[in-house]
Amino acid sequence: MALRDKNGKIRGKIDNIVYRGYKEKQIMQIAPKRVKQTLSTKLSALEFGLAARQAKFIRSIFDNVYEEYDGNMVRRLTAKVAACIRTAESEIGERDLHDADLNQLKGFSFNENALFEKLVAVPPSFNVAPNGTIRFKLGPFIPADDIVYPPNFLRPNCGFGIFVTALDFREGNAYIIDCAGFDVAKTDHDYTEIDWQCSKLLPEGYIVFVVLNLRYFTLNWLGQRSQTTDKAFYPAIILDAFHVTPEMAASGARDLLEPPSDEDFQSFGDTRQQISQKVSRLKANAPKR
Repeated sequence: MALRDKNGKIRGKIDNIVYRGYKEKQIMQIAPKRVKQTLSTKLSALEFGLAARQAKFIRSIFDNVYEEYDGNMVRRLTAKVAACIRTAESEIGERDLHDADLNQLKGFSFNENALFEKLVAVPPSFNVAPNGTIRFKLGPFIPADDIVYPPNFLRPNCGFGIFVTALDFREGNAYIIDCAGFDVAKTDHDYTEIDWQCSKLLPEGYIVFVVLNLRYFTLNWLGQRSQTTDKAFYPAIILDAFHVTPEMAASGARDLLEPPSDEDFQSFGDTRQQISQKVSRLKANAPKR
């Protein structure tokens, strides 16, 4: 239905013609034909929705770790998760991150405005043993020379934080496995080294994420911390993401590694079931060839 506005311009649709105004002009356009989606297109859209839900789960777990992020982070993370899911051999609706090759998530930066390689001169080394023991090393490095500090920041210090979390995307469960922090100061001119090990039993079937961040702060007269507000100094990166296989979990149990406590468990609800049900209905209602 088309109507005439107060300026005398026709707005709306008559048959297949759409009328609208632009400045002082009357514009007429042919209405675009509705695009008929194929079954493949609809399934791909549903799988991308699954990727978005599972990427949101990752963000919700680590939002207090990365804190600041660039404007494209949500889109970039969803695209990485979707790319990982597509590596699985199962059909759409029967696959998620638990079936996927996770390599594309490794090295993901939550804030591209604060890249580690621009702020820390020394790269880390990282290793996961067959029983799930995680070892992280950084250095030797000189804090005063090998770290870039925020400008005009009084008595700058910084702290590296490493966080190990196990996620079950199908059930929406999470275990906070371990975390550690290591502070250094711009006034440190001696070599220092970070050498940390996580020797906790990892839950079978989960996906483990290891995230590293760096936070800059100053200490006031009372010794209280005050973080920088400069978003260019809030780096956070996924160092690794890997599956906890039955063999890894069994090896950790044989080595008597300490299991995570119930106090470190959180449940957020499933991220896959609703999408899988929609895919099943779509396939069931699709015309048979």
